[in-house]
Amino acid sequence: MALLLSALPAEADDPCAGSLLPNCNFDDFSGNLPGGWSADVLSGQVSFQQVTGPDSHSLFGASLRLDSGNPYVFTMHAQVGGLQPGTTYKASIAWGAPSAPADTYGRQLGIDPTGGTDPNSASIVWGPMHWGEGRILNYPPGKGPNVDVSAVAQNQSVSVFVKVEHSQAIAGLVFLDAVRLIVDPVQPVATPVPPTSTPEPPRAIAQVPTAVPTSTPAPTATGTATNTPTATPTATDTATPTQTATPTQTETPTVTPTSTLPPRPTATAGSAPTDGSPPVAAPATPEMLWGGLGALGGAVMLGGLLVILRRR
Repeated sequence: MALLLSALPAEADDPCAGSLLPNCNFDDFSGNLPGGWSADVLSGQVSFQQVTGPDSHSLFGASLRLDSGNPYVFTMHAQVGGLQPGTTYKASIAWGAPSAPADTYGRQLGIDPTGGTDPNSASIVWGPMHWGEGRILNYPPGKGPNVDVSAVAQNQSVSVFVKVEHSQAIAGLVFLDAVRLIVDPVQPVATPVPPTSTPEPPRAIAQVPTAVPTSTPAPTATGTATNTPTATPTATDTATPTQTATPTQTETPTVTPTSTLPPRPTATAGSAPTDGSPPVAAPATPEMLWGGLGALGGAVMLGGLLVILRRR
């Protein structure tokens, strides 16, 4: 494997000058990636790690080395916050050196203006893919390879993507270094416009309390329920049991004065005449007369008492 080395063009300046992306030169690593970056292998297999000194094959210090003998698609991304929505930002990479055969490697940059981190998102604005020779990928236009990409920020943060594709099962290396994000100097900087719709929320809030009292009259319907207990006194009409005075008719046994009357004197038949003539009743005595009157009066009183009892 031989790296395609070439002299640094005189037009090149400091690749990290004014970078809004921290750790532009990949000097700080966290595990196998530069600090602040995350990786996604979309297909195939590839290993990656930090290399320093002569092994970095970079003119700008430490670099990230990708190593594989199989086809793969590799992406890495970093978020940048504190930006101005509506402003155009430009991403560039100064170093993307492949080993031979260089035409099996493609290098590309992308910006997600929404700050998303999905490498398959349709919101990513991708720059040109460069295949073939070339270590320095930020040449001025017309001077060499350039994969810069610009996008208008839609949020206060954007995400920068670096993609490497290896198309053949040939062992090889790619070295990445010096990725930066700056305000695009050829695009006007957007000036934030204060929102004019802020007075509307107070109106909506003021209307909410006015609608509340309209529903309060509903509890007045509960007054109808208080009339139902007044119907319960009807149960007091159960005074009908007081008509049980009918047992007073048991007084009939007391009307036994007939037994207290003196016994009616029976006619003591005189001795039959001896001459065979009919017997003659004995003449009524005064006692017998008064006894009959007493019996008649008792009968009258008993009949009147029965009439009174029946009327009750």
